[in-house]
Amino acid sequence: MNSVLMTRYGSIPNKELIDILVPQQPSVRLRDYISSLYDPLFDDCTIPLSAKMKNGKTILIKSKSKLTLNKIQWVRAGSSPHYVTLPTRLDPRLAYLVGYLYGDGGLKDIRKTYNKVGKFEHKIIVGDEFEVQIMRIKRLFKELFNLDLPIRNRLNSGERLYYLNPTCKAIYRFLVKLFEFPEGPKKNLKIPHLIQIAKPKLKQWFLRGFVDADGDVRATEFYLHRALPTPRIKVKLADKRLICELKKCLNTEFHLRLTGPYSDTGHDWYIQGGKTSLISAYKQSLFTHPIKMWRLRKYLGR
Repeated sequence: MNSVLMTRYGSIPNKELIDILVPQQPSVRLRDYISSLYDPLFDDCTIPLSAKMKNGKTILIKSKSKLTLNKIQWVRAGSSPHYVTLPTRLDPRLAYLVGYLYGDGGLKDIRKTYNKVGKFEHKIIVGDEFEVQIMRIKRLFKELFNLDLPIRNRLNSGERLYYLNPTCKAIYRFLVKLFEFPEGPKKNLKIPHLIQIAKPKLKQWFLRGFVDADGDVRATEFYLHRALPTPRIKVKLADKRLICELKKCLNTEFHLRLTGPYSDTGHDWYIQGGKTSLISAYKQSLFTHPIKMWRLRKYLGR
C-alpha cells in the first residue's frame, strides 16, 4: 500500500486520513412501508417483489399487504441473488447515505430503459473521486441492506471515478417511496419529508452526507508550501431552489454563516462561507469525508 494518496493537487499521507464510522444512534422507527413498495404501474407487468417472513413463508408484495417490517427477514425481486434487508429505523447511517445519494448519486430512469431494452432496470449509481470514501459508502450498503457491492472505477473526463452501481429493485423502490428520489434526472429535488421532521441529530447526518458529496474546502495539499488563499467552504448544485433550502438547513443545524446562492454561469449555483464557517464546520464535524476532513484540519492548522 502506498504511503501517500496522490490527488490532482498534491499528496496526502495515508496515515493522516481518518475513517469515521457513522453511528447507529439515535434512531426512530420508520413507518410500515411494505404496501408502498408495490407499484402497480411496473409490478403488474413484471416480476413483483417477494418477502420472506420470519415464519418461513414467502409471499408476493401487493398493494393491500398488511405485513409489518418486524415480520420480514428479507425482500428480493424474482430470482435476484440479492436477499435485501430493509431498514426498519432511520438512524445516522441511513440519513447519511440518503444525503450522500442526494448529493452525488442517482437512479436510472426505468421508463427509458424499458423503451430501449424492453425491461425495467432498477439501477443505482453513486461515486467519488477517492476510493477511500466509496469504501465507506460500500460499508453502509452492507450494514443497512445486506448488499455487498464491488467497487468499480473508470476515467471520467480524465479523472479517476470510483463508484457503486447496483441493480436492485428493493433498494431502488425503498429510496423512491420513502425518500422521494426521482426516477431519472435529479430535478425539482427537495429535502425529503422524513428528514425534515427528523430529530436534529439525524438531520445533521443527512446534511453531512450531502456536504461530503457536494461540498468542498480548499485543496490544502496544494498550499502546504505556498501562501494560503482566502478561507472558503463551498457547496455547489444545479438546482437553485435546493441550494437555498440546503443553505437554510446548514446555517440552522450547524450555525454556519453561508451566503448566496451565487452563479458564475447562470446554470450552477453555490453557497459559501469564510473562516468563521470553516471553524464551525470543523468543531461540529460537518465533513466526515476523509479527504475533505483532512483538508479542513490542515487549513486550520489542527
